[in-house]
Amino acid sequence: MAGQGIVALLRRALVRSVVPAALLLAPLPAAQAGDSTWQAIDQLRLLLSRSGVQVLQRDCGQRGLQGLYHHGSDTIVVCRVHQDPAAVWNTLAHEATHRMQACRGSSLTDPRHHPGMARALAKRAPADLSSLRLYPAREQLSELEARYTAQLPPAQVLQLFERYCGSGSRLARSALQRPAFGLALPPPSQP
Repeated sequence: MAGQGIVALLRRALVRSVVPAALLLAPLPAAQAGDSTWQAIDQLRLLLSRSGVQVLQRDCGQRGLQGLYHHGSDTIVVCRVHQDPAAVWNTLAHEATHRMQACRGSSLTDPRHHPGMARALAKRAPADLSSLRLYPAREQLSELEARYTAQLPPAQVLQLFERYCGSGSRLARSALQRPAFGLALPPPSQP
């Protein structure tokens, strides 16, 4: 299996868990689609904005790049390469996970869960798992977490974001002390 080397690497990671094991070891659900996906995108974008993250949509130009999180400017860029709302959600949730890692100041998961996360990705999104080898070893764990989290139901991603980047988090407090950035995307739709 392409993920075997990655699983071995992840087993050696030295981080402690704060994500409930039941959440991490639950089977990954089928992807969201349609209006509910756009609503989830709007909800996550609103949470990101409220926590001080600037969310932009751009033509990125780099082949294969779908999005990025830049910690220094606290900016998420969603590249204009997506063909459907599920792909937009996947990228936004993936980059929001990197913001969660920044809020926490480290990895989100316990190393005991990494093999299960890798197995779940191998079944649900094998290309996501195999693409981890393109990253330097020091980035593979954060990428595993981001790819895994992006496959979770939107309600769980939103819950995790609140947990790590809500008003009591380190980065959320610092965001209150700097000027707010406006969204470059249209404002989220109101229910």
